[in-house]
Amino acid sequence: MDVKIRLSSKRLNSGRCQVHFHVRTKTGDSRWYGYTLAEPQDTVSEVVDRIRNRFSRAEDKISLHQKVLYHLNEHYRETDDLMIFREA
Repeated sequence: MDVKIRLSSKRLNSGRCQVHFHVRTKTGDSRWYGYTLAEPQDTVSEVVDRIRNRFSRAEDKISLHQKVLYHLNEHYRETDDLMIFREA
């Protein structure tokens, strides 16, 4: 899926960054926004690749919506840790 991604971020007390992103398809028919957490050593290109990969999987019929918002197992971590919402 060919998309345009716009990012903004803020540093949290934990040292991690909360990344807010907006995604728009090149055709302009779909717009999304969401959040992810980035570790201090993560580069901008790694974060963009993570977002782009999630949308590529969606093109392969994998849902963009979260399967689980909260998980009781503290060692559980979704591979891309993205929360994605469709803009109205």
